[in-house]
Amino acid sequence: MSEERKSVSISGAGNIAGGSYSRVSISGAGKISGDLYAEELKMSGAGRVSGHCEVVRLSVSGTAKFEKAVVADEMKVSGVAKVDGPVKVKELKCSGTFRSSENISSEYVKVSGQLHVGGDVEAEIFRASGGFDIHGLLSADRIEIHPGGRCRVKEIGGARIDIRRYGSRDHPGLLDSLLRALSSAWGGEVEAELIEGDEIYLENTRADIVRGKQIEIGPHCKIGLIEYSESLKVHDDSNVGKQTKI
Repeated sequence: MSEERKSVSISGAGNIAGGSYSRVSISGAGKISGDLYAEELKMSGAGRVSGHCEVVRLSVSGTAKFEKAVVADEMKVSGVAKVDGPVKVKELKCSGTFRSSENISSEYVKVSGQLHVGGDVEAEIFRASGGFDIHGLLSADRIEIHPGGRCRVKEIGGARIDIRRYGSRDHPGLLDSLLRALSSAWGGEVEAELIEGDEIYLENTRADIVRGKQIEIGPHCKIGLIEYSESLKVHDDSNVGKQTKI
């Protein structure tokens, strides 16, 4: 974007007309009326964008409301953000609370807070250590989930899907052991109607159907039906209704 575009900030209460800017900062209570195009948008107070929002870098450490679509290279939410339209970002990091009424499309998604999505989430890599509620399909090449709370999704699809508690690998350390204890205390669990992928490892998961090539069911799972084409291992502490090789 052009360096000639001006920058603007609101530290009290105010209104900014939509348009093209270099940098926009809201540390008070501000509204942007119309479509916004900017290199950077920072919201550390209470902000609202009434139109389409297209920026390079977007950060929310306060509260923000976007009434239409959001497009960005980088989006960081450490506060509370709500989008009433679709979200298309290259990198999304959520350590706060993020709500999207429609679909999210991204190359990389990291969730350590709370994510609520009214549609689908599509990414190349999806990592979560917090909680989420996705009403549609979670689709990514690589999916890694350490449930730090209740994680609900209608369907999960990916090449490699790994769902496990913290510290459940072969060499747990003190930090991993603590996180594992906290995860159990929070009741971290993934719930889905369908989980489908090539390589699947699951712990602390409830699913109606799990379908894939190579499947390993770790502890604390409840699965209605497993359909596999190559290999299947099931932990003694898990409950599987039916197993079928296809």
